Amino acid sequence: MASYGSYEWWTEIIELNTLKNLVDRFAAAMNVGAVIATTDGTALTIPSNFCAFCRRLRSHPEGKCGCEKSDAWGGEHALDVDGPLVYRCHCGLIDMASPLIIEGRFVGTLLCGQVLLRPYTEEEVRKELVPLWPCSANEVDDWVRDFLSLPIVDETTLLNAMNLLNVMASHIVELCERHLIESKLLHKAMELVKAQRDKEVLERSLKMAQLKALQNQLNPHFMFNTLNIMSRLAMFEGAPQTQELTIQFAEYLRYILRRQSSDELVYLSSELECLKQYLAIQKVRFSDRFSYVLDVESAALSCKIPFLILQPLIENAVVHGIEPSLRPGVVLVKGRVRAEKLEINVEDNGVGCSLKKIKEGVGISHVKERLKLHYGSDASFDIWSEPNVGTKVSICMPSMGD
Repeated sequence: MASYGSYEWWTEIIELNTLKNLVDRFAAAMNVGAVIATTDGTALTIPSNFCAFCRRLRSHPEGKCGCEKSDAWGGEHALDVDGPLVYRCHCGLIDMASPLIIEGRFVGTLLCGQVLLRPYTEEEVRKELVPLWPCSANEVDDWVRDFLSLPIVDETTLLNAMNLLNVMASHIVELCERHLIESKLLHKAMELVKAQRDKEVLERSLKMAQLKALQNQLNPHFMFNTLNIMSRLAMFEGAPQTQELTIQFAEYLRYILRRQSSDELVYLSSELECLKQYLAIQKVRFSDRFSYVLDVESAALSCKIPFLILQPLIENAVVHGIEPSLRPGVVLVKGRVRAEKLEINVEDNGVGCSLKKIKEGVGISHVKERLKLHYGSDASFDIWSEPNVGTKVSICMPSMGD
């Protein structure tokens, strides 16, 4: 499959004419110019309802290049704010951008606008804006005329347009994700038929197909918009701890959603950053009853491990070790590289139990299975526990980097 967000990738997951028809109807209803651009600003759909000024600008090689850079800038910065962004383009027009996030990845931008927020005098345009335009001296009058004919909108109209832009972007994302899921499931079904004689491969593929199908149904726009609303509400209500907890949970989700469709192996340093968010949330929950220590040597940070393989171990330590205990709880994560092996220990001083009473739940079973799938006999998983002392889980795997 082509790289995410490229023109080729888009053509593989959906008919571009379908997107063009959607954008055409949106542009006509809003009476604005609109286009979907790839991550580098290249127009994915034929520009819809573009004003005379922008058509003239994009017909010029230098102007087209500037427009693509401006569109790419709008998409990247809209991604930073997790929603629609209003900005002034490189030639002085007001544009809006809403990022398109599919499978946790930024793949393009829905852009609209080509309006002004106030009237300009011809003198202002010639003095302030003409120097920004790639027009020759004998073309200036035509360019100025087209600019002065741009529609002028008020802030209320602009706000309504932003809301509709966000709705439209979410609709495009859902449409593309549905097509992508159908394509992946069809491809997965073909793989399963070919691998039906291998029972282990068949079972693993079914699990991964189910997991991906569930993950792809998540709507990042909805979740992050909701969390943003919760954070702002907490701020307005004077609840800083709730606001901080919401922000930390959003960062935790952001890492998972961005990684869920990426490579299965990630740097230990990235996993620790994710774990810090989870542990910080538990710190808010238990207050002074809970603390944690991350003791990982620098050589271990650059090693790669299976994505989210430590989270179930941390969760077990908190839920089954710290939570039932009456004394202050501590979770300790250690990481070392020894003899080309990465050793990671997760320890807690919780209630503990006898080894005979330890039951392997879904979390531990999943960790063991993934270690076996990735490393075979080169990986190990050991657990030790003692009542009223605590529990220690040790995993060992090859210390692989790039």
